[in-house]
Amino acid sequence: MRPGHRRGARLQTRIFLWFIAAIVLALGAGAISVFLLHEPPPENPGGIVSRNVQARLSHGWDDPRATDAYVAELRDNTGLDMVLRRDVENLPAAVRHAPRRGSIVFEAGSGYIPVVRQGALVGALEVRQRRPRRAPWQLFLAVAVAVVVLGAASRRVSVRLSGPLVEIARAAERFGGGELTARTGFGGSSRHPRWVAEEVREVGRSFDSMADRIERMVLDQRELLAAISHELRSPLGRARVALEIAKERSPDASEKSLAVVEREIGNVDAILGDLLLAARAGLSDVRKERVAVVAWLEARLAADRDGLGEVKLDVEPEARAAELQADGPLLWRAVANLVRNARAHGHPADEPVRIAVRATGSTLTLEVSDSGPGFAADLLPRAFEPFVRRDAAARTPTSTKSTGLGLALVRRIAQAHGGSARAANRTDPDTGRVVGAVVTLDLPRA
Repeated sequence: MRPGHRRGARLQTRIFLWFIAAIVLALGAGAISVFLLHEPPPENPGGIVSRNVQARLSHGWDDPRATDAYVAELRDNTGLDMVLRRDVENLPAAVRHAPRRGSIVFEAGSGYIPVVRQGALVGALEVRQRRPRRAPWQLFLAVAVAVVVLGAASRRVSVRLSGPLVEIARAAERFGGGELTARTGFGGSSRHPRWVAEEVREVGRSFDSMADRIERMVLDQRELLAAISHELRSPLGRARVALEIAKERSPDASEKSLAVVEREIGNVDAILGDLLLAARAGLSDVRKERVAVVAWLEARLAADRDGLGEVKLDVEPEARAAELQADGPLLWRAVANLVRNARAHGHPADEPVRIAVRATGSTLTLEVSDSGPGFAADLLPRAFEPFVRRDAAARTPTSTKSTGLGLALVRRIAQAHGGSARAANRTDPDTGRVVGAVVTLDLPRA
């Protein structure tokens, strides 16, 4: 058996023994309380009556009044329910067949003391047994004591087990939320009591070791992306400077070739920008703040009117005061990408792109729709995958300007905000013809 399995088995055994001990302790405390508080049951009816009752009844059998008085006296002194039976024929068979002095026969819930004269059975004293009645509060007290003891023992066990595990869960939650320095601290013994199970400490140490490796990987990835950006942007900048110099000094050079080079350099630069932004969204490096969505959209659209063209904002009344916890620059990049995609893929230049804002329960929906040719049927299911485009048969010839990362970046930004993105074609309800595309962002409200 591997060490990890052995540790798990030991922990399971320890938990089992703790709960067994708690149950035994609770049962013992309950039994002791019942023993101390419960009144002892009355003595067995045969032990009370059989000492002399047969002799007294036998000697006075011919005097019914005397025997009845004696039975009444016994009934009063012992508290037992007694009936003198003289009808021998109606007595149980076991009583009729075992008549001897000092004997008591139990039959059908009663005890019978035979009365014998000159060796013959003349009758019997029936002692009807009554079960001792236990006061309800005694049973309630016993149960309460057992519950209290069991609860206290279980509480101690649960604290010892759940406390460290909850701390590990909290560290995992913080780490998953982007706090890469979150640790359990179980690597050392100073923060935690000695009674914390070694198996739990091992889980904490394993988590901390994993978190250290992931943090190093993430930091290395960020540094690598920064290095790639620097190394590629620098030669791109020098190439652009060289192109400008070539244009000025070589007026006869092919303007078309220079334009192609310049356009490709711009495409590479755009791809790098989108990659860096997608990496930022994917690494949870999102700096959120409370944003009043409608006012924020109106301000950003007004500021970027020249770059996006005319945009019509359609806000439902329920969404007018809606707010988000959002990274403003990231979220705006997603909205701007959708508007630019609509312009680049066939939306008429003289018509505004429509952005609808709706609020439904805990979700805020941003819906960007255009009046272009829509998504190709084979590309629609893969619209949000990186570099998915079909230049030869794209929605419009201008799609060659696309980096292929626009919608992929939009989806990553939505996911970084706890939301999602979806795309569809708009169709004419009468003819069923595609009349445009719509991309929807569903984001959680603040």
